[in-house]
Amino acid sequence: MMTAAATMTVLAAAPASAAVPSNDTIAGATVVSTLPFSETIDTSEATTDAEDAAINTTCGAPATNGSVWYQVTAGDLPATLVDLAGSDFDAGVIVATGSPGALELVACGPFGVAFESTPGQTYYVMAFSFNPDVVGGQLSISVRGAEPPPKVSMTVDDVGRVNRQTGTATISGTYTCIGEADFVVVQGSLQQEQSGDAQVRGDFEQLDLTCGGTFKWSVEVVPQSGKFVKGYAATVALTAGCNALGCNIFDTLEVVRLRSGGH
Repeated sequence: MMTAAATMTVLAAAPASAAVPSNDTIAGATVVSTLPFSETIDTSEATTDAEDAAINTTCGAPATNGSVWYQVTAGDLPATLVDLAGSDFDAGVIVATGSPGALELVACGPFGVAFESTPGQTYYVMAFSFNPDVVGGQLSISVRGAEPPPKVSMTVDDVGRVNRQTGTATISGTYTCIGEADFVVVQGSLQQEQSGDAQVRGDFEQLDLTCGGTFKWSVEVVPQSGKFVKGYAATVALTAGCNALGCNIFDTLEVVRLRSGGH
């Protein structure tokens, strides 16, 4: 016969099971009225229901296992970012407007999503496991306001340099990036028509540029065949500034006069 003490020992040794989250259904959605917001919760006992399936018909995620819901009021910025990247499972997100039973999809994606939002408007956010074989786990969710993609532009200097020995050209200019950017790039190609219908071309790219003003850029363009020489060449160049909401791109076609700048 098992004694009371032995029973207590067995019960104490049994692992504690996770509870069903209070925001398991849209009716119990966690209200988020102030941004930024973040939390980590256990969704391993969360369920999925008809509301999940209905909104997923316009998203197409492989599964909506272990879903939880948030009711988010957008802040003053023109976009909102939902980030699930810190979760320990394959977490997806669906954002919708409307009311329970009559939701309309705004955006969806794996690991997070950014979407244009109207300040003060309410959005329903559903976080879930899109892996059909995994119910959930430790969900890490953060929601914050976001800026639109930065505004960008650029110039190309009229005069460049060419190394007579290597045939490598150096061109330069300025770029302007205003706003919030995760990365900024300048890239393009330089092409020169030479005697005998020969064409010399090279591509260039400059990464990890700074946003927040007007800055100089300069690149060495290595020809893919032949050599650049003194004279005129044409460049097709662009600058792109991107953040979580997307990219803005500015491109230009310019003529550059290459002068001797090396031996």
